[in-house]
Amino acid sequence: MRVTLSPGLYRDQASFIAAKIIEPGYTSTMNTLVINELSKKYGKTTAVDELSFTVAKGDIFGFLGPNGAGKSTTMRAIMGFDKPTSGTVSIKGLDAWTDATAVKEFTSYVPSEPNLYPDWTGDDHIKFVGRFKPLDQAKINSLKQTLELDGSKRVGQLSTGNRQKLSIILALVQEPELLLLDEPTRGLDPLLRATFHKLLKTYQSGGGTVLISSHDLAEVEALCTDVAIIRAGKLIKDTTVASLRSAGLHQVKVTFTGRPPSFAHLKPSNLVTSGSTVTYAVRDINPVLAVIAGHDVAQIEITNASLEDAFAELYA
Repeated sequence: MRVTLSPGLYRDQASFIAAKIIEPGYTSTMNTLVINELSKKYGKTTAVDELSFTVAKGDIFGFLGPNGAGKSTTMRAIMGFDKPTSGTVSIKGLDAWTDATAVKEFTSYVPSEPNLYPDWTGDDHIKFVGRFKPLDQAKINSLKQTLELDGSKRVGQLSTGNRQKLSIILALVQEPELLLLDEPTRGLDPLLRATFHKLLKTYQSGGGTVLISSHDLAEVEALCTDVAIIRAGKLIKDTTVASLRSAGLHQVKVTFTGRPPSFAHLKPSNLVTSGSTVTYAVRDINPVLAVIAGHDVAQIEITNASLEDAFAELYA
């Protein structure tokens, strides 16, 4: 058995000794992450309630839900920061709690609010990681250039977006097998978000696996094949993005020549009225057509609904 040192990126992961052991019987074709009836309670409050889903090797898996749904709590359980009240989390056949140090050897985590050292520069953080794990300087330079990060500045002087960039770099330079991302593009401008998406696709093409939590549904739609949606700690949907979009939900946009009629009685999702144009999502378009038929229409568009529309309907 070879023992290696692996650093923590944040203060609650200072440094530790980890034995690189993979559970006997695990093969590279199995699911990288398996969550089985995971529950986490804080006193009388249930943050996660019997949650179960799996993430296949090489997948970019979306983890969706509003604030307080239990996404960050689940991420912390996966990283072995919080002990489950019940249920299990398995990464490459290892238990996330009892084998936490070994799991961290091949797992990187980007929290929604990275807790970095304000008096250290970005380069100081990278050098610290390099004390415990060999890093590729060319990869470091490439990531800094790609994400436009000045590593010479102290973290306390960095904007939210630049702190997020540093957190992403610290995760990727370790070349993990599993990457956990909790709102990773928070604070990034649209151009850098697109750049980050390309980095993730490159990471995936090299065999990496990603679990990404995001409020940006367009981002999830662009990156992910599969998604799990939770509400109040419970799983309400575990499916593919394609299935979620094609589940019979339609996006309707109608421009009337005069004042638009009311569609409220049809209980549509994401109803938006702008002047004489009405946009909304609906599952059965026949009642909609019946309402439209009694009015003069300038233009009408009916398409498959977006992931955002499908998500809104699930939470209606």
